[in-house]
Formats: sequence, structure tokens, C-alpha cells
Amino acid sequence: MKKVSVAFSSLVALILLGSSCSKKNDSKPVCKIVTITDVSPSSTTTYNLSYNNDGKLSTLQSTSGSTTTSKVFTYNNDVILITTTSGSDTQTDSVVVNGDGLIQSNLHRDGSNKTVTTYTYSGTQLQKYVSQYNDEAPTTTTTTFANGDLTAISDGETFSYNTDKAASVGDYLSLAQLIQYGATFIKTTHQIKSFAFGSSIENFNYTYDSHGNISGITATGGSDIETITYQYNCNN
Repeated sequence: MKKVSVAFSSLVALILLGSSCSKKNDSKPVCKIVTITDVSPSSTTTYNLSYNNDGKLSTLQSTSGSTTTSKVFTYNNDVILITTTSGSDTQTDSVVVNGDGLIQSNLHRDGSNKTVTTYTYSGTQLQKYVSQYNDEAPTTTTTTFANGDLTAISDGETFSYNTDKAASVGDYLSLAQLIQYGATFIKTTHQIKSFAFGSSIENFNYTYDSHGNISGITATGGSDIETITYQYNCNN
């Protein structure tokens, strides 16, 4: 998603998987997001998602204008291989997850260049991450949590939350991570409401379907408005 790669650049290019629908009865269908439509002031991008037999994201195809990019996620124990194809270019990145299913490390390739990032946790809360680009000196970023939520990172970004809403797949932060990695490294208690970096502030407003799933997000930053909508496949 276009804004994600810009706004969360310090979080290593974040960017859906499914969620359990919330209904007011005992029979809750299991819902997976199968289509995402992201409309920004400059472009419209459509994402189509499919899943393996374990319910994990297996393919992601994004189309923006005449450009189509596909990702294939392959799972082998604690390793996720992510093969991205755009035009004639193909690259394979790798993610290693820990016992809590959180990202322990990831390797991202860009041509002959590579970036390796490792993550340190206290329980399930991210404490810091260390990134190294090729043979350059590694850089360390630290985080601050409060009330179970990421509130700040050491480069100056701050975050706020809808404390009356629990975090769920489909909120902006979950969306960003899972599409990029097939896994997460930031786990929060509540739904992200906004983040700020310097004088720039991004606000998120959510809509819901009849099952209680997030059906859409409106992201507003200054005069720019990005609209994200979801389509689900639910099995009773």
C-alpha cells in the first residue's frame, strides 16, 4: 500500500489476512479477506489474496494501472519464503518466526543488495530491531509500549489507539505487516487510531460489516485521503 511504505519507512516497509467474524450468536463464521481495494489521490491498487489449507496467506497479487506484482508465500516450519515477481524481475526474501509466531529476523533483497533485520521482544512486545544494509554498520531502533500498545519508536514517530476497540486483523497496522511478511512483529492490544512523525499526522477511521469485520478504512493525512475497502469469504 502506497502510504504504508512511506509512513512506516522506519518500521522497515510494513504492509491481510483473515479474521474471525464477530456475530451476536454462538455460531461464528471464519472469514478471510480475499480482495482489498486501495484508492489514493494518485492511484488505485487492487490486491487479491488466497490461502493454503492451514489458513495462512499463500498468494498475493496486486494490480495498479498496467503494473501487476505477485507474491508467493511458502512455509517451512519457522521459515517463510516470499517470492515476489514484477515484470521480468523476481526476488526471494525470507522471514524466520519465533515460538510466538512473531518475526525473529527477515532478509530482504534488492538486486545484489540485502538488508537483514533482527527483532528483540519482551514477551510479545517488540523492544528493538537492528537492521544492517550490506556490510554497513547496523542501526538500532527502540520502541516504547504502554497499555499493551506501541506508543513510540526512537526515530520520533508516535502512535495512538482506539482503546474501546481490540486490535484485529484488518486494522491498518495488521494490514501493513501481514501483506508484506505473512507474519507480524508489532502486536498491540488496541486498534490503531493515528500516528505522527514531526508535523505529519495520519488518522484512521473504520467501518464494519454485519459480522463485525472491518469493511473499510479511511486514512487522512493533511489534504490526502486514502480509502481502503475489503471483501471477505466467510465459511460457516
